[in-house]
Amino acid sequence: MLFLLLRLLTLPTEQIPPAAIQAPAVVSAVRAPAPTAAAALADARAQLAAIEGSPAKIRAFMRGAQTDPYNASCVAQRLAEAQVHVTLARTEMRELTAPDRPADDRAHAARRIALLTERTREIEHAARLCVDNEVSSISAVKVEVQAPSAVERAGDVTSAPQLPGYCPGTPCTILPRAP
Repeated sequence: MLFLLLRLLTLPTEQIPPAAIQAPAVVSAVRAPAPTAAAALADARAQLAAIEGSPAKIRAFMRGAQTDPYNASCVAQRLAEAQVHVTLARTEMRELTAPDRPADDRAHAARRIALLTERTREIEHAARLCVDNEVSSISAVKVEVQAPSAVERAGDVTSAPQLPGYCPGTPCTILPRAP
């Protein structure tokens, strides 16, 4: 077996001349054009408006959570997070609109505003979950099944088998019959 493997490895292979191999084609990746400063500023303003509107939405959830202290605390935490996001977004907006800032700083500020917008949406969703009724609880369900008559005649096959018994007066063991 080893001899066959060595023989296969040492077989001569066909050599392809280097001139016959074509050079790989270079494919340029098509990227979306970078947004202009005006478009980036308009997007950032829309995102800032969404972030600033989030605390009002969460306060509306607070009204529904007043019946349970746990739910009220959960919504209050989400409201505090949303208010911090408003402060951070306003700071980043000042950074984005400052005239003396380099383009890299402005791009970083725009990216942070986008991340804050995404996180604010998650916080709104979490606040909504704080007041939603929990319906995923375990409940007992009684299921009634009718057994076919053939199964009823054979007896309960799901119960444990009977233990072997001794024959009276003889040294034999009687095993229960399989159903």
